[in-house]
Amino acid sequence: MKNRKKCEKRAYTRIKREGIFKVSVVGIITTQNNIIEIEEKIQSYKINEKNIIIITKENVSNIKNVKFDMIIIFDQIEEDEEIKKVVRESKYVLLNSDYKENLKLIDEHTNSYVITFGYNSRASITIISNDNDEIILEIQREIDLAKNKKIECQEIKMNNNFAKKYIYEEIAMKILTILLKI
Repeated sequence: MKNRKKCEKRAYTRIKREGIFKVSVVGIITTQNNIIEIEEKIQSYKINEKNIIIITKENVSNIKNVKFDMIIIFDQIEEDEEIKKVVRESKYVLLNSDYKENLKLIDEHTNSYVITFGYNSRASITIISNDNDEIILEIQREIDLAKNKKIECQEIKMNNNFAKKYIYEEIAMKILTILLKI
């Protein structure tokens, strides 16, 4: 009994020290033709890729029993029951809300905490400036996280040293790195 309590205390201390999302399983839902770019973004942001699973319509049936702490959707994804189930059962969903089709993946059965991003003014995180040199994101409302952690309203500057067609991937990876640091 004494050893069990010691192990539990060590595990709790490790989770506390490593943060909320450090030991999480993150799923990135994307189209088949985007996988190489995503892997490059993960490496460029120095995100630990051991806990990241890239999900496509073709492989979603192979991972339907995985419980994700966070799902990231930045591409336009067609409505699919298996993908909806994965989204519904995750704790957090980081969703590109500029594609209206993505909103169909969130339904009344979703218990996830949804964080939206994009150019539209209703998103939780909005792109307020997209100049040649930098992009400025604005967190428009406080984001509540587990263990009484919060991300306050703020502006986040990003270097704009990537092709414009990858803007959503860059923004999603930037938000993920912020969440992983908490």
